[in-house]
Amino acid sequence: MIPVFLNNRFPIGRLALVLALVLAAPAAGGQKTPKPEDVVERAIMAYGSRAVLSTIQHNGVLRGRIKFIQPGGVSEGKTTNKFIRKHKLDDDLLMLELELPDTKFVIGFDGKQTWSVNNGEVQEPSADTVAAFRSAHTHGFEAVLRYKENDGKLEYVGSKQFGPNNDLDIIDLTLPDGNRTRYEISRRSGRIIYLDYEDKKAPDGTPVKYRLYFKDFRVIQNTLVPYEVQVFRDGTLIEERKLVEVAYSVHLEESAFKVENANKPTEAVVKP
Repeated sequence: MIPVFLNNRFPIGRLALVLALVLAAPAAGGQKTPKPEDVVERAIMAYGSRAVLSTIQHNGVLRGRIKFIQPGGVSEGKTTNKFIRKHKLDDDLLMLELELPDTKFVIGFDGKQTWSVNNGEVQEPSADTVAAFRSAHTHGFEAVLRYKENDGKLEYVGSKQFGPNNDLDIIDLTLPDGNRTRYEISRRSGRIIYLDYEDKKAPDGTPVKYRLYFKDFRVIQNTLVPYEVQVFRDGTLIEERKLVEVAYSVHLEESAFKVENANKPTEAVVKP
């Protein structure tokens, strides 16, 4: 899981991007290994600053289109993501609505439990479905931008070339529960270009490797938002996501994340 309100003043997001570019410039006279905190703090500034992100992106509704790419063919649908952020990543209220030609599936987390509704019928989600839903949030690009709030540990892994005159700094984020995500962050712009993580269905099972590629970055309400994401599983492209509408700082009730409200249209629980 994205109406956009405008600021008639000089956009704070653009100012933050300029500052990020200045901070990202290599110091004269050396190729010192960057501190991981410095790399991530530059990224936070590039996305709008910690204060702006926590204020503007406190909640939101993100609408988009999704394409599932499978050996048997391609299916397309619409998505609506709603969220209310809490201090800790694990406590965020979440809801994903997926509309396909013959299916409407909704899954959400109300702060206590994960629930799902399939074609209007409330169903207890499987353990694998819950794990995948929670994992996608834990390993999202926003997680590294909130590393301090979530007591995350950062490690600088290295760097690699990314186009002419640009490198990607590679950072590992490990959360207190052991979940680890690897981020590749543009040294020139501070944007998160790739992230990688692994999922295991069983402790001794073979891990499934996911890689996300972010592109088409836009400044929305003074924050930087990737409008397109490609998802790879074990090296194969399986999903393409494109945002079509982004709204942050909306009047969004916590009751919207209860299963009993899942069948109501988004407009019924999001007030202007």
